[in-house]
Amino acid sequence: MSNAIRLIIFSLSTLLISCNQTKKQKLIDDKILRSKLSDSINKLSDKPAFKVDAKVKTLILDYNAISCSCAQWSESKSNKKEYYWLEPANEQLINADHLFNGRNLPIQIKITGQIVSENGFPKQNTLSKVGENEAGKVFRYTNIEVLKK
Repeated sequence: MSNAIRLIIFSLSTLLISCNQTKKQKLIDDKILRSKLSDSINKLSDKPAFKVDAKVKTLILDYNAISCSCAQWSESKSNKKEYYWLEPANEQLINADHLFNGRNLPIQIKITGQIVSENGFPKQNTLSKVGENEAGKVFRYTNIEVLKK
């Protein structure tokens, strides 16, 4: 075989190998990207568990000045009180837990958002002295209106 043909065969072989290497590298890069995306989703879903498909609701809640470090907000229309931990979706929203100053009852708010945990605690609160038995529904709100204060 002549040197020219050997050179052509060598060049084509190298090209095929490098194309295959590129495909393998792309697969590796795709796996890394999927892994990073999965990690990002997991960070979003730290306790309380974030449910992407959670239904958006509007609730009217009353503040209950209960002498415990438990959830303090309950639905106004409900005979059997169901308590909620509240969590603002961003820092620009009023923090509902800061509305009570020790004297100003009743407090009533209208909030729109999603239940992000059926049995958990709000992410942004630093809850010292709260036991696991005080876990409850966590409602992350994107809109808040103070009705009574």
